[in-house]
Amino acid sequence: MSRLRDELRDPWGALLAGIAGGVSWAAAGVIAAGVPPVALGIGIGAAVYGVKVAVGALTGGDRPPEQPAPARPRYGTPAFAWLKRADAATRSLEDMARQAGTATATDLAVRHAADEARSILNDMQRLGGQSAAVMAAMGRVDAPGLEAEAARLQAAASASPGDASAQQSYQASRDRLAVRDRLQQAGQALDGRLQASALGLEGLVARVAELSATANAVGQLDPTTQDLEDITTELDGLRVGLADVEQVARKALGAAG
Repeated sequence: MSRLRDELRDPWGALLAGIAGGVSWAAAGVIAAGVPPVALGIGIGAAVYGVKVAVGALTGGDRPPEQPAPARPRYGTPAFAWLKRADAATRSLEDMARQAGTATATDLAVRHAADEARSILNDMQRLGGQSAAVMAAMGRVDAPGLEAEAARLQAAASASPGDASAQQSYQASRDRLAVRDRLQQAGQALDGRLQASALGLEGLVARVAELSATANAVGQLDPTTQDLEDITTELDGLRVGLADVEQVARKALGAAG
């Protein structure tokens, strides 16, 4: 139904029908005896428009398929809470950057920190999506009594070493437990990295605020070399940590797929 509605709203359909109707009207004035040209043109144009809508609705036209929305952490999960704090810290840095000028090294340092924080937040949001994907995969893999079932299958396999079905069942249960354990480790790593990154951005807010206050109150126009190195080191550390844990999550999700 939505595809048909899109086709009805498509302005190219009306344009095509109008052109066809106009051409038919002009031709009808010459070759159609006894038929009002206007009525014939309108009729042909409506027919062309109807065919275009019908064909577009059935085939989907030339529109690409809609992409699924990226996964997001559910409200109340640790990932959701840490992303919320990271977003607040990034907005605080961007507020300071908007208030800063462009004349001093301090101003440039504040703007740089805000830009990098936004990039780090984007990476965190991507990891938040992976955290949601890990939780969804856990829901498909984990189940109450999974370990007890594996122990029972292990005992049956040990009691019947020549029973191929018993051996295969035990191996399947072991594989499922291994996937669950990898997903648990990945989820813990993701939540831990999101926590460290959010706290790191909040610490960066405090460091940049102190830097700005010192420049304004004391008249220190340029930050010290150590100040700049500390900010750069902190930003680089956050980025590297995010990249490392993303690889862990991808491997775990690939194994669960």
